[in-house]
Amino acid sequence: MQTLWTVVVLLALVALGALFLARLNAQNTGRMPHHRYADWRESRRLRKRQQAEAAGSGPHVAGPPPPSGKAGSDL
Repeated sequence: MQTLWTVVVLLALVALGALFLARLNAQNTGRMPHHRYADWRESRRLRKRQQAEAAGSGPHVAGPPPPSGKAGSDL
């Protein structure tokens, strides 16, 4: 009798899992799937353009640190 109850509970859990997956899949029905690498050529072009613009702006030179406001402070 215990084996029968175990089988019934396991089948119920499997059925609940199947219903849960069916509900999740129904939420995505009608949506266009977006593939991460769908437009990889355009992505490479943009990346090259951004790198060229960043390289053309010249090196960033840091200035002196801002004053701390306290005389003789050891930061």
